[in-house]
Amino acid sequence: MGNIGHTKVQLKKEVEIMKTMKRGSLSLSVNAIVILILAIVMLGLGLGFIKGMFGKVSLQLEQQVSAEPIPQVPTGNEPITLSREMLVSTAGSKEVIKVSILNPTDTIWNNAKPIIDCGTDLSITDQKVNPRDLAQGKFFTFALLVGVPQAPANTYLCKIAVEGQAKYSKDLTIRVTQ
Repeated sequence: MGNIGHTKVQLKKEVEIMKTMKRGSLSLSVNAIVILILAIVMLGLGLGFIKGMFGKVSLQLEQQVSAEPIPQVPTGNEPITLSREMLVSTAGSKEVIKVSILNPTDTIWNNAKPIIDCGTDLSITDQKVNPRDLAQGKFFTFALLVGVPQAPANTYLCKIAVEGQAKYSKDLTIRVTQ
């Protein structure tokens, strides 16, 4: 009978150990759930912040594009027209200019887009525009986002042309202010 009593004591200890382990595992799973909820909340807040920042930038760009006047319809004599012929900006800022381009040739222009070239006086490397195929006799108005580089305050004479079609160009004046 001594064996049986010893077994009951052992059994009680084992039951207590099992209860403690269950409480420990329950405590661990509650902690894991709390951490998971906190992580999801933090992820949501981070994504909301990023979306808000990009939304503001996108809205500013949309406002800039919509405020820019539409250029005249280009013709065979003047295949490139601009919303304005003088771009006044501060160094380091971004400006939008609308450019209408007519394809007066007998071939399709693939991935046509306007580009600005100011020679060595003013190096404009930040130009963003979506290229487009232009069929013969058709025109399209592009919204060109121009990053005005850090340069001395001055007035620069530039040319705006169709990439790959150097024959067609138009003068553009850029005045950089400080």
